[in-house]
Amino acid sequence: MAAAVEIRFYALLRRRLERRRLAVDGDGLSVLDLLSLAEEQAGRPFLDELLDRGRGLLSGTMILVNGENIRLKQGLATRVHSGDVVDLFSPAGGG
Repeated sequence: MAAAVEIRFYALLRRRLERRRLAVDGDGLSVLDLLSLAEEQAGRPFLDELLDRGRGLLSGTMILVNGENIRLKQGLATRVHSGDVVDLFSPAGGG
């Protein structure tokens, strides 16, 4: 059984989803796969706030894994592991 990764939503995403966080079983997944699972589990779409139609990051989107911006790592291919924290900020959002 996969272990949980905590996803935290900020600003517009928090308002849209009416939640602050979500735990997703996603040990070893890429950030993109994790977000797809999170959207399904949340029961409401939110990836359109973060990604373009080609599934790339929108300009201004910030995704942090354990406080590190994925743009400085492997982007959406960055792997997450049990106990990791993923923070999501949409382009128009802040804290």
